[in-house]
Amino acid sequence: MSASDCIPGIARGRPGTLAVAGALTLATTLFGSVAFASGLPAGPGDGPSEETTPLPRWREGGTPFDPNQNPLPYTISTVATDAPGVGLIESPPEYGPTRGVLFRYSAGAWPSVVRACVKALTADPAKDDIAYVVVASQAVANSAAAAFAADGADLSKVVFIIQPTDSIWMRDYGPHFVFQEGTLAIVDSHYYPQRKFDNFIPTLLGEENLLMPTYDVGLYYSGGNFLVGPDRSAFITALINLDNPASQGFNLDLIKEFYSTFQGIDTLHVFPQLPGSVDGTGHIDMWMYIVDESTAIISEFVPGSNGTAISVTNNAVPFMESLGFQVFRPKAFNAGGNHYTYANAFRVNDRIFVPVYGTAIVPGGNPAYNGFDAEAIATWQAAAGPNVEIIPIQCSSIISAAGAIHCIVKQVPRYVETMPSAIVLSPAGGETWLEGSTERIRWNATDTDNVALASVDLHYSLDDGQTWMPIAAGLPDNGSYDWLVPAGASSTARIQAVVHATGGATVAAVSNPYRQARGTATVYDFSANAGVDRFAWGHQTGSWAANVSGKAAPVAIGLTAANYIALATSNATGGNADPNRFIPPTITSPNEATHLFRFDLSEDPASIAEIELLWEGYADRCTQVELYIWDTSRGQWGDGRGLVGQNRYANSFARNTDKELVAHLRNDIGNYLDAAGSLRVLVYAQRATDRTFHDYIAVTVKQLDACTFDLDGNGVVDGADLAAVLAAWGPCSGCPADVDGNGIVDGADLAAILAAWGDCG
Repeated sequence: MSASDCIPGIARGRPGTLAVAGALTLATTLFGSVAFASGLPAGPGDGPSEETTPLPRWREGGTPFDPNQNPLPYTISTVATDAPGVGLIESPPEYGPTRGVLFRYSAGAWPSVVRACVKALTADPAKDDIAYVVVASQAVANSAAAAFAADGADLSKVVFIIQPTDSIWMRDYGPHFVFQEGTLAIVDSHYYPQRKFDNFIPTLLGEENLLMPTYDVGLYYSGGNFLVGPDRSAFITALINLDNPASQGFNLDLIKEFYSTFQGIDTLHVFPQLPGSVDGTGHIDMWMYIVDESTAIISEFVPGSNGTAISVTNNAVPFMESLGFQVFRPKAFNAGGNHYTYANAFRVNDRIFVPVYGTAIVPGGNPAYNGFDAEAIATWQAAAGPNVEIIPIQCSSIISAAGAIHCIVKQVPRYVETMPSAIVLSPAGGETWLEGSTERIRWNATDTDNVALASVDLHYSLDDGQTWMPIAAGLPDNGSYDWLVPAGASSTARIQAVVHATGGATVAAVSNPYRQARGTATVYDFSANAGVDRFAWGHQTGSWAANVSGKAAPVAIGLTAANYIALATSNATGGNADPNRFIPPTITSPNEATHLFRFDLSEDPASIAEIELLWEGYADRCTQVELYIWDTSRGQWGDGRGLVGQNRYANSFARNTDKELVAHLRNDIGNYLDAAGSLRVLVYAQRATDRTFHDYIAVTVKQLDACTFDLDGNGVVDGADLAAVLAAWGPCSGCPADVDGNGIVDGADLAAILAAWGDCG
């Protein structure tokens, strides 16, 4: 794929890019050559391209607030864990190197504020920062380009992205960027359910525009309530506990685990939130900002302000100082029902954009606030130091919606290392890939300044990486390749991705070991034997605690023959009414969508190398869909890896279009089959009244060729092979006796040898 097919600075290749005629031409020496990237076209019912009444930052129905909250901040620490799938996750702080800034533009939602930010970001010829602007249509892009140019913005540094949205608050719904083993990726949290297009934006940007891996974190939180600090730390308010209540399984340990696993946060600092009468959002970015690794901004409410607001912010000062921060305090106040804050700023490298509300520094505000503006700018300059430029942005028009400029932007991190970074995402490790099957290799790579990489070569190894054989060379860096697995067996096979930068630098990434072997794959789906040895029930339950937990059959209404036909094939292309999908009845309040699938397997558990579960569909309003597996040994729904209970799902996502949820059983398979060989799968939606729409579900059982267990190669599985297993008993990385490839020679390997006993020639 050519450079002209890339979003400059981020994307590594995407077909179908468009140009805004006569308006946008990027300097190819810096960024490539495309200035417009279209996402999936908005379909019927996607809403108007311009809102007549812009949505405020506070949520519909109001932000929850606990009047009895702890008035003091506290710290939660946890041990670092691996990233989603593979690799080490790190959340870059906002004061880290930045490649550009994401905005959302609409002529109906405070366009003057966005125009001012885009101009200030791009107009300086000495800066190369990019404004990535999400718009509803090409017509809006054309209009925005003309407005930006008239204001003096440099259009060669503006990239438009067409995607449907509901509101301007990019910080809150926008992508949480992370580095995954040095490569850029996106984490997608849950946003307001009423704003389904906003809720889906991070995944769309990752999959359709930025071409980055996206991971769904099972937490409801907005980006404005998440400030990343130094040393894998972050700062949030207690709103996180109200949005993710303990009654839904979100105890404090689980919340910190999510932050650690998905965002690389090992220390989470939790502050009380401001009362709704002061701030309608509950977000920390309305009164705090992390300027750098040792400096913080905390609002100082003027005398006579709300007592809780004064207490929350004043108590935060010694807490931050105890962490080693020097604290600076611009004033904050409420007037006319609005919360005027100077903390809601954002940093881009050596520039900090700060809201103002008066007329003396930037025209257009209220002269009564000139003194506050002057004091705030001076405070910010003192906090940032002499080498950082403070740029004031007039925010008097937008502040009545409970947000300023930090709320409407999201910084895109800049990769600054001199060598590219790369990671192999699939195989993640432990998979069984059979000869003759087609498997998808996935990787991610990032180069200096996020520029597009030239090409990728793929190789595989059957001897734990000692020697490599070619798969394909000169591939575009689009992140995936479908591979026809060749002949060859190994319990320590690996995939290598070699990425080539345009400047000549080359970096190789190697996967975790997977198993490659001869064998068979049997698919159980509803294209045959529906209602005979494969069944489904639905459609709703009252709550997890009362109706699902500990119940192998939480729903009892069986699907019809027509439902089974709709589930039999992955063929749905339309929305909720597509007859090619199973469309459940409407969920009645306050029930939650719940569907049970049972597959009666004929295989002996000891002969099974791997079971793959696949469900395809989505849920209303980007509701999180969760895939669980019944653990017969624990009498509970779980993740198929030994953890059980609510939120211990095998996989999940939240989106508005079909996607495959995939999970695997690789160890202790007998724990997930009952005495009759039945495997039970639960598809559960997290929010009340939101339906799940099902296109396809299948279970694939992989069995290895019997001769895989002929460890000495004499054509028969016999006592010599049994002796080899017993001699290698215990931890054993890559040895042939570890026939299930789980890193230990144990009872599962012994059972597999016994199940394959006899002539295998």
